[in-house]
Amino acid sequence: MDIYQAYGELKAQGLTRDQYDFSRKWLGRDRSYLSSLKARKRPASPETMIHLATALTRAMVAALAERQMAQAEVLDRISGRVWAGIFMAGAGV
Repeated sequence: MDIYQAYGELKAQGLTRDQYDFSRKWLGRDRSYLSSLKARKRPASPETMIHLATALTRAMVAALAERQMAQAEVLDRISGRVWAGIFMAGAGV
């Protein structure tokens, strides 16, 4: 899963408001990060994708702790796909 797919999934699930919120909350970047990537037609750096996957995993653990099972399931699914994308990119697949 690439960064644009992750953004779309999180937005569809109501877990982020817009590109600016996504860039700050999930990527730990400046609010214009995602829109800048889109304008330049560039992929996210591996470091950014690792930050995203880690943030998703942490949010999933927090949702489990709060017994928000449906949200935890969604976050687990998205984080798993982001991690898989990272590993595949690292393996050159």
